[in-house]
Amino acid sequence: MRIIQDSLRKKQALLASALMTLGLICVTLFILYSRAMSQVNEGINALQNQMTEMFNDNELIADATGVRFQQISSHAMCGEADIFEARGSAWGINANPQALDLQRGAMVARTQERRGRCMYLAAEFVRQKSHALNPALKDIHRYVIASDASWFYWFNASDSVPFNFDTSQMANNLRKFFSEPEPFYDRVLQTSVLKKSRSSTDFYDDKITGSKAYSVVSYIYDLSEGEASNHIVAYLVYDLSSPQLMSALKEAFNNRVQDGLILGFQNRRTGELLCIVNDCSWLDNYHTHTVSSRYEIKYALPFWSFLGEDPAAITTLTLAPVLLILLFILIRFHLNRADLRFYRDALTGCFTRNIFSVIQQRSLPYMTVILFDCNKFKSINDSYGHQVGDLALQAIAGRMLDSVRANGDWVIRSGGDEFIVLLSRTDVAHAHMVAERIASGIAMLPFSVQGTPVPLSVSWGVASCRDSLDEAIQQADAEMYQMKKRRGERG
Repeated sequence: MRIIQDSLRKKQALLASALMTLGLICVTLFILYSRAMSQVNEGINALQNQMTEMFNDNELIADATGVRFQQISSHAMCGEADIFEARGSAWGINANPQALDLQRGAMVARTQERRGRCMYLAAEFVRQKSHALNPALKDIHRYVIASDASWFYWFNASDSVPFNFDTSQMANNLRKFFSEPEPFYDRVLQTSVLKKSRSSTDFYDDKITGSKAYSVVSYIYDLSEGEASNHIVAYLVYDLSSPQLMSALKEAFNNRVQDGLILGFQNRRTGELLCIVNDCSWLDNYHTHTVSSRYEIKYALPFWSFLGEDPAAITTLTLAPVLLILLFILIRFHLNRADLRFYRDALTGCFTRNIFSVIQQRSLPYMTVILFDCNKFKSINDSYGHQVGDLALQAIAGRMLDSVRANGDWVIRSGGDEFIVLLSRTDVAHAHMVAERIASGIAMLPFSVQGTPVPLSVSWGVASCRDSLDEAIQQADAEMYQMKKRRGERG
């Protein structure tokens, strides 16, 4: 049987599938975005903890170096001046670019002074001890600067290669980078990392990496006086440039930085922003995590950026049309199947009277009505039972369905043994021919009960549907009864 209201069901299925697809996609994207934001927050927390650990490591190394420096210098263990070698206009220890020993640190000094020798030995002791206890501790870009910039010591010897006193900004203007140290015990006993980290520098251009950077700064105090003060021997500096911050970010995210994340480090005092991931000019509706009293992590995961870069989000959006099509097909199928259940007679496969409401919405002037009524059908039920009567109805309906156009005409079971055939774009004369063909076909049906032939026949009437379907059916019904009357058929 043909689909009844497919045009309407297509529209309904399209609307329903579009709404369902939109809802499912929105819910899926919301879940994915919420999960991504949760992962971002976890990663940022891990990054914040990393930054705190970096500062604490620097503080511990500074304190240990200060103690060792005091031990060495007070016991005349600083060695002789001949440990220095000429390095241009300066002096160096393991600072010859062509002969670096990467297992040792390097020092470049203006002179062969004793304090520089003491610091080299103290820093080397701490470097080796730190590595033995903490193999994962990083030496790169960690160095010591004398309080008067008379010497520089690098934990990683290769960092000393580009250094030159004449071109170094720190060597020529320490006060531009470093703040005044607080008293020793105030520093040591202060538990707030936020307050202690005020010693960090502002952003500057790093000559080694060629990118913007800032430095974590700890103080190596002069403990040779009777009372500890804010006098320092040197600054312990740990540079954090864009590549290092990016490396720390990847480590915090287990090398799976969320796609679409925008992140930068901002100087809380100056407002200057060092962008690490993506374009920070799009940092709207951002979140912040405080790293120190001077710096904070500023980050955002814009929804549009998440949609454009997250693989799961892209896959979801890509599958949306597929989901829409599948839902459309499924909903359309179920709507049409529901129509068939509502409009189709389960016994005969013909339409029921419910279909009239659909037909009356169409072009009635082009239809012709044939009304059929089975002859002596009551006697078949009385003689052979209703089960045989049902079989007879199925045979009669089958002949009618086979005799009309499947996609243009309608066969309707309007009552117990009454059928209406609506022929589209058919005149009355042609309808009479169709009715005679159907009636002849029914009369020729080989219907029998337990070997006993049971004749089947129908009476019929024809009417043209001009304005009202009900009127046309009444006219056809009247003509059908005239035929019954002429033939002497009843029941």
